[in-house]
Amino acid sequence: MKVSGYPLLLSFLCFLTILTGCSLGGKVKVPNEYNRVQAAEIEEPAEDVEIEFWTYSDGWKAPISHFQAIHPKIKINLVKFDFQAIGNEYKKALASGEGPDILFFDSAYYSEFSTGEYLEDLLKEPYYAGRYEKDFPKDMWESNKSIDGKRLLAMTFLTLPVVTYYRSDVMQENGFPVEPEEFSKFIESSQNLMAISKKLKSKGQYIFQMPQDIINLAGLYSGIFDENLRFVRNSDLFAEALDMAREIKRHDLAIGANIVEEAAKEAIQNGELVMVLGIGSWGTGTIAGYAPEQAGKWRVAAPPLGLKAWYSDTKLAINAQSKYKKWAWLFVEYVVTQQEGGENIDMISGYYPARRNLKVMLRENEFFGNQLIQPLIEDLAEEMVQYKQTPMDERALEIFNDEIEKAIDSNIDSEKVIKDISNKVENELKKEREALLKNKKRIK
Repeated sequence: MKVSGYPLLLSFLCFLTILTGCSLGGKVKVPNEYNRVQAAEIEEPAEDVEIEFWTYSDGWKAPISHFQAIHPKIKINLVKFDFQAIGNEYKKALASGEGPDILFFDSAYYSEFSTGEYLEDLLKEPYYAGRYEKDFPKDMWESNKSIDGKRLLAMTFLTLPVVTYYRSDVMQENGFPVEPEEFSKFIESSQNLMAISKKLKSKGQYIFQMPQDIINLAGLYSGIFDENLRFVRNSDLFAEALDMAREIKRHDLAIGANIVEEAAKEAIQNGELVMVLGIGSWGTGTIAGYAPEQAGKWRVAAPPLGLKAWYSDTKLAINAQSKYKKWAWLFVEYVVTQQEGGENIDMISGYYPARRNLKVMLRENEFFGNQLIQPLIEDLAEEMVQYKQTPMDERALEIFNDEIEKAIDSNIDSEKVIKDISNKVENELKKEREALLKNKKRIK
């Protein structure tokens, strides 16, 4: 008698779920329960068309090739820019009424394009992107809308949570928790975090890059403005973070370099920097590349203080001036709904049905002691909140960071400092806020 293998597969999946639920930093869940929405019915072009696509990232060869195989009359012409330059290139091109058909955004500079008529509204005909709303996290969906909340200006491709990287061998040598889940729980306490820092400092090792590490983490957790465009970095969390920053500086507990700087790279290589916090899950490859000889010693955990924070995302949008909008949409839809079926490692698809790819979930990372990292990242992504960006963000952060840097060296009460900074941001950006709210009300 022939026996179906299906029950055996289910049993195997259940076993894996139990096996990985506690000790490996996350839970392997059976892939999503969401149903894919049928793609838009847009006719193919009668003649060959060329869609220009601007980006700063690699990895587009396969998706473009697969898309063009399905749509042979649509050619995707990829133009790559340096990450640091692409924001300005977008500004110049869109302001002149030119530019590409499709724009690839990083949230680092997307806020500058969240108003105006530069980007196409993907909710309208012929895109009807609203049919996908239930297949994206609500906060993510709203973050891609215009300030007035009426237009969908972009769609998230990939998103990243904040994680913590740490040397498990160093933690073990000093009597601290070693396994990712235990370590994540341990550093939820600010006292425990500071205890690690002070003990390791006595041995010439560090867990902080800069005194502002915890303040920056709190900022990623809270965002910048709420839905009414009120500055939100005025809570007890920021007063506590400022107190920690002062203690870190007072006791010289930070190496004084950011993870992307050469000094931090060298500190990791020579064993001085043994923990990296407040960065996105993109850092997995960065740290492995910095010190390949330390393979097996590093692990990945949740952020300190229990702050499940959003780091960044990437989005696709269509130029409102494009002559080939509906065919540009076919590529945007293809990419954001992961129709190629690619594997996203150390990143999370914005599109629910493409999350928790079982092959990726079960992939061990040798550098990180064969840890299953993807389940942890997927779990963190479900708990983080992706906030809406505004044109005021850049200036607000300039004010905030400048005042915080001065406050770290002062003796002024932390609660008062945070309140004063909030008032300064509100006052300096009052006109901009009123203009945005007026426009929002007018459109409604």
